[in-house]
Amino acid sequence: MASLPSVPSADQILPLMQEIINQLTQSRISILQTITPPTATFANTLLPLAQVENAVQGQLAMIDMLQYGAPSRATQDVVHTALGLYANARAEWIADAGFFHLLQAVRDKQEDFDALDAESQHLLERELLEYRMAGHGVLDGKDVEEFLREGAGIAEVERKFQENLSRENGGIWFTRDELEGVPASELGKWLSEGNGGDERLFVPFANGGTIAVLTHARHPETRKKMFLADNQKLKANKLLFEEIIRRRARQAHRLHYSTHVEYRLQRRMVKDPEWLRGFLTDLKPTLGSRGKDEIAVLQRRRLEDLQEKGYDPHRLEQGFPPWDKLYYARLVEREADIDQLQLSEFFPLEQTAAGMLDIFASVLGLRFDPVEADKEALWHESIRVFSVRESTPNGNFIGYLYFDLLWRENKYRGNQSVNLQCGYLRPDGTRQYPVTSLMCSFPTPTPSSCALLKHPQVVTLFHEMGHGIHDLLAQTKYVRFHGYRLPPDFGEMPSMMLENWCWMKDVLQGLSRHYTTLEPNYLIEWRKQHPGASDPPTKIPEDLVDRLIKHRYLNRGLYHLYQLSISIFDVQIHSLHTDADIADLAVQKLWYDLREEIESMDFSDCRDGYAFGTFSHLTAGYDVCYYAYLCCTAMAQDVFHSVFAADPFQKDTWDKYRREILQYGGSQQDLLQMLENFLGRPPNMGALVEGLQRADSQK
Repeated sequence: MASLPSVPSADQILPLMQEIINQLTQSRISILQTITPPTATFANTLLPLAQVENAVQGQLAMIDMLQYGAPSRATQDVVHTALGLYANARAEWIADAGFFHLLQAVRDKQEDFDALDAESQHLLERELLEYRMAGHGVLDGKDVEEFLREGAGIAEVERKFQENLSRENGGIWFTRDELEGVPASELGKWLSEGNGGDERLFVPFANGGTIAVLTHARHPETRKKMFLADNQKLKANKLLFEEIIRRRARQAHRLHYSTHVEYRLQRRMVKDPEWLRGFLTDLKPTLGSRGKDEIAVLQRRRLEDLQEKGYDPHRLEQGFPPWDKLYYARLVEREADIDQLQLSEFFPLEQTAAGMLDIFASVLGLRFDPVEADKEALWHESIRVFSVRESTPNGNFIGYLYFDLLWRENKYRGNQSVNLQCGYLRPDGTRQYPVTSLMCSFPTPTPSSCALLKHPQVVTLFHEMGHGIHDLLAQTKYVRFHGYRLPPDFGEMPSMMLENWCWMKDVLQGLSRHYTTLEPNYLIEWRKQHPGASDPPTKIPEDLVDRLIKHRYLNRGLYHLYQLSISIFDVQIHSLHTDADIADLAVQKLWYDLREEIESMDFSDCRDGYAFGTFSHLTAGYDVCYYAYLCCTAMAQDVFHSVFAADPFQKDTWDKYRREILQYGGSQQDLLQMLENFLGRPPNMGALVEGLQRADSQK
């Protein structure tokens, strides 16, 4: 069994990065000094470089991870400096026309190219694409260097945007009366000052604060105040975001692409901008109609509630405000006897995560064993590590899985799976084992209970764990294609397909365990909060699961419409054709226009906000890719309903899925063809809407 990788200390990061850069640089120099276009082959030009890239990737990945996970800002600052050195070095490598000409010479030898295995062909094509997207074959040498310098400048602005987001620490002070309705478990997490009637609590925007208030606060003024303040945070990111979009557009124009969309799609599964626009446009009428119906239900419930609370019905806002969406969605769920707070009591984070590992172990023939890790292998004391093996007797070792699941200061605010070491084939034929980490920001435990997951968070955890399993089970020759290192508009599909398991009765009951069974003190505190009530059941009640599954698609149209509005926003801001388009860019107006039009809510009081400045995806590699969630949902629904639904735990089906989808990672050039081979037919991109319609017909 391989040893755990070490986490570099702050003072080790820069020397380690310099060593990585030196190894890659020396490999290139050696190739350029000994190889000419007539003598260039894959074996003497790209393969030696790929082998060095394989060898150093784990160290590079660990440094990269620390920008998201390091508890210390000082360490993050060192990481950012190190990544800047790497970006500069990479720009110098890609600026070298000599290496581009060698690669092109290798590709032009068609007979030799045809003799390569498919993954090596893909590696050569991918490397050539990197050079072409840097301007080679279009720009002269000096212009290529300028193009790459500008790209590095854009990356620095993106880094600043993300840094502002990770370090945001604002919030609002509220009195306890203003926070009426917010659960005591949430109130107990927040800083307080004063006593009695003068007591106030500081509700942070982060760590679930905004969501808790918008979901539970009974007073509409409190919800509005919280939403608008959250909407106003990170004003500095507005200018950064607009600068990024404008500079991206100019970069695309330099290479004679009409827009950044056209440029960026070269790295996506979807290559055709018109197909993409058509896919999004076709979703608008069906999802829009469903969303309007869902908003109408929420609005009726809202007006009834406000009148009951004594508000003048003639003075009520006619449009549905976005700060009321979560609150009335909860009330509508409650009327369907679905209480997310009650549900969360049956999904303590650690036990739920362990239960998910049991599911993957069962269907994929795996074994997850806890590992006692030395401090040198961890970046925070809360992290847990598992070794992963085949479950057969003397099962082969597969890799390591880390859990880094709780929110903390300075940590990445979203949820993601982060590779720490790709698998690859060494020159001697042995395999490097992969290491991957689930890095999430689930709300921290309260004084009276452990960390609990609402059902949407259960789905999120299962989704990210799916990425981690994909990363562990991939078997590629090169780190470039390991695991989910593939275009995100396909790479999200396997995890989204797995989300369906979070709506199965047997799975939910198997994962559940009431948190009060974990510690005696939890039950004591629960009894104090529920005087006179019987102790809660150990497992989630069957009728509660039945209601959750029955109402699975409750407000699902609004969920997808949010994705659709951001996807269209993403495409439109990156479709600046001319200098006039760039000059006239109005990001703020477009963001709120699209959200109001598509999601059928009234954003008129929010239009001076900067919510797009809190949206990390479009400055973290998902530019011209937010549509991936809708695209992959369609493919995922198709795969689940046509392959798994009849017998979700059939091991032969899972074995086929592992061999024909997961093990390939990103090594296949034509991902849609890979999926077609698995399905035995072309994928059905209409499956997302068909799934909603099927659910409606079953009511």
